Amino acid sequence: MSPREVIQAAVNFREPDRIPFFISAHGIIRRQRGMVMEQFYQRPPEEQAGFAVDIIRQYGGDIVLAGLSGTLSVKALGGKVKFRAKGSTDVLEPLITDIAELDKINLDRVKDDFHYQRSLEVSRRIVALMGDEYLVSTLFWGPFTLAGLLIGVEQLMRKCLRDKEAVRALLDFCVELIKVCNEETIGLGMGMGGLAEPTASGDMISRKVFEEFALPYLKKVYDWYRAKKLITTLHICGDITNRLDLIPETGTHVLSLDYKVSMKTAAETLGDKLVIAGNADPVGIIMEGDEEMVRKAYLEIFEQVQGVPYALMGGCSIPGATPLANYEVMRDLAYNTVPHYRH
Repeated sequence: MSPREVIQAAVNFREPDRIPFFISAHGIIRRQRGMVMEQFYQRPPEEQAGFAVDIIRQYGGDIVLAGLSGTLSVKALGGKVKFRAKGSTDVLEPLITDIAELDKINLDRVKDDFHYQRSLEVSRRIVALMGDEYLVSTLFWGPFTLAGLLIGVEQLMRKCLRDKEAVRALLDFCVELIKVCNEETIGLGMGMGGLAEPTASGDMISRKVFEEFALPYLKKVYDWYRAKKLITTLHICGDITNRLDLIPETGTHVLSLDYKVSMKTAAETLGDKLVIAGNADPVGIIMEGDEEMVRKAYLEIFEQVQGVPYALMGGCSIPGATPLANYEVMRDLAYNTVPHYRH
């Protein structure tokens, strides 16, 4: 089976010939070669696309990420961001202080941004090179997390209690921002749409707030993704055990779990509803552990999820400082393990 076929089989509850592998060595190799993210984004589209393709061909992985990042969408609207030498890009300060300011923001200005235009061209090249064999995927912040970047997380939390209609207006705006930032890219031939929603973690908000403010807007985005025939993924950081049963309502095909969640519990709760993915500790085991620690962690996970659709991922993003040998352990386990689903 091709990487695309492996994932398509899993999300349709048909046994693929191996476990899907949703990790790339892109960040590890980029760091090893001294490529700082800000400088990498300045490289010609053909170089960025070629690098992404070469990494997948040489080091493995079943999906190729492309498109504008959620953080850079804030920059495209006029926000201030910082490119760190190591790690992801940060929003330095909220774009707005009051939700009424949304009326003054023209979403179409995103399309004039350098990074939007560059990501579009890189995506076009990646899809042309890999789209038949691999699923090329967008990966964006979910609406609730994006809302926190726009107005500040503390302010968002307060307004969830004191000004619910304003929060709903902000979340509707975020849904539209996601569409504007991704529609052209998806139209190039993307096969997958991913969201990361860390601010909706059980470490951040209650189940009640999640159900009222995060869930309905995730569903709006996934309805839109599905209308475009995309396979969909969702990652939420932290412990979401008390809201696992709500996740199928979002409409996602795949749920990526943080290492704080029991995979056994997730398999028992969700195993007949969607693909679960994860979830070894990305720092304590995957980055700082040795090869045997990584192997042992995933063999234990395989036992916990036995019989249900599963994709191998980390328990959050894999740090660029991860030893390549540890990454290769995960890849080899996925590529050499045949799953058997309960029917």
